[in-house]
Amino acid sequence: MASDPKFVKAVPTTKQRIKRVSGDFLWVNYQDDKSQNRESVRSKQSFVRTRHHRLQREKKSLQSKLIATPASKCRPSSSTTGVVGESTCGRYDLSSNQDDDDHFPEQSVIMPPLQVGVLDGVPDLVIQTRQNPNVYFQHYHVYSARSCFPLCPSEMTFWFWRKVLDYPPLMQIKLSISASHRAAILRASGAPALVVQKPMQDTLRLRLGMIKAIQDIFRDESKLYTESTAFAISHLIVSEGFDANKEAVEAHMNGMIKIIALTGGLNNLDGGTLSMIYSCVFLHGMIQERLRPPAIPMCAKFENRVLEQSTIIKASNSTMKTKASTLGARFFNAPWSNQIQPRFKALISWYQQLVSYYENLGTISAEPMSVENDCLLYLTHRLLSLPYEISLTPFEEIVRLSILVYSSIRVWSLYGMPCLEVLVGTLRKSLCKSYRTLQSTKSDVLFWILFVGSLASRGMECHSWFLAHLVDVADQLSLEGWGSAISVLQGFLFVCRSADEPAKELWNFTLRGGSMTGLGVVTTPVHNDMVIR
Repeated sequence: MASDPKFVKAVPTTKQRIKRVSGDFLWVNYQDDKSQNRESVRSKQSFVRTRHHRLQREKKSLQSKLIATPASKCRPSSSTTGVVGESTCGRYDLSSNQDDDDHFPEQSVIMPPLQVGVLDGVPDLVIQTRQNPNVYFQHYHVYSARSCFPLCPSEMTFWFWRKVLDYPPLMQIKLSISASHRAAILRASGAPALVVQKPMQDTLRLRLGMIKAIQDIFRDESKLYTESTAFAISHLIVSEGFDANKEAVEAHMNGMIKIIALTGGLNNLDGGTLSMIYSCVFLHGMIQERLRPPAIPMCAKFENRVLEQSTIIKASNSTMKTKASTLGARFFNAPWSNQIQPRFKALISWYQQLVSYYENLGTISAEPMSVENDCLLYLTHRLLSLPYEISLTPFEEIVRLSILVYSSIRVWSLYGMPCLEVLVGTLRKSLCKSYRTLQSTKSDVLFWILFVGSLASRGMECHSWFLAHLVDVADQLSLEGWGSAISVLQGFLFVCRSADEPAKELWNFTLRGGSMTGLGVVTTPVHNDMVIR
């Protein structure tokens, strides 16, 4: 049996802990231990009952930490500023180690409580975090894995655990991604600053631990220019990319590109490593405020695997074909559809298949293969490359950005992440330049663009802008009910889910011409989506 995890707290806390009384053992003289000895029997029974009740009390005490407390009982948050060593994400002071579990129970603020007592996969890993790392292991398993690998979380996660056995520091960066994702959801829900601060601090600690591990590799020339080093750096880039740390992403990306070149190029790398590399390319593209080509070109090995094996590309599923025949049809039959170039339309048709496939995952009997997740990365790379393959009009550029935003929230489920905020800001800037023209000539597609932008921008400064213009266009189209709104949205890349609270509540606020201010965001296991509360 594996030993218990050895977790180390950076600074001892003053929070009261459950103390073990001296009742864990019962000393018995085996020579005098006879079945007819009534005193011995009573002593044993009393010991068993006492120990059972004590363990039950401890269990209830642990579970009580997950019970929500009213927001009014929370202490007012205080602003915290600080500079964090070499990290580019210096928004919190790592010197503050006060544990606020009793005042701000994180699980109850925005998401269902995680299971108690979930053990990590690497018991002998020593990690310094403010919160029990098991919370981040469980959060990654339930939520983050689906954001990292939307189309095959189980297979890719299992593949990653095998990699961890060869290089344990990778666990720190996965936990860092989980902590960052958790902090983003908390922030988007309007949780108190001190609640958000704890996972954010853990994000930085875990990330710095990974940086130190990579620095150790650099001291050993025999390990420096290897695929495993590129694989480790790719995880660091993903972690920094989620937080939109542009300088760090650029620096790590340049280093990884050099290592890839010295290992023989992209076509010599393992398929899983290539998946991580193109995940880096996707996040690198998301956080660029100006047009830039993908940092790494598409390699033949990755492209051929997707084109030859992906069900999405081949569109062999009959259900998917039926759905895709109506999904996004307005891009092909609307009066303005001739303003979209054939090459772009071909890419949109692939996205039709992708969205339909993703929305029908619940009806697929077998677990999707990793190639389907690679297909998502491949199509994203094509979308990032499109402005450098053909000359796009301002309208086409807005559609391109809108598809990126849609896939980021409805497939990748990156709600609340800083990288999404950069992408949404880029969409808003492009939309401002052509808004009047679109409103007068293409109001239906403009409604879809604004609806997607409003969903993605919750908790952001630009949310009110998207929502105000969404109300105007909805009035222009005389949309009165959710059914009429869906009929327009489904003409583009949008599928209404059976439990689609974010979209429905957004529409309800649109009808009232109101504001989304004060609403929280909750993760649900279905598609790892967020639900407004």
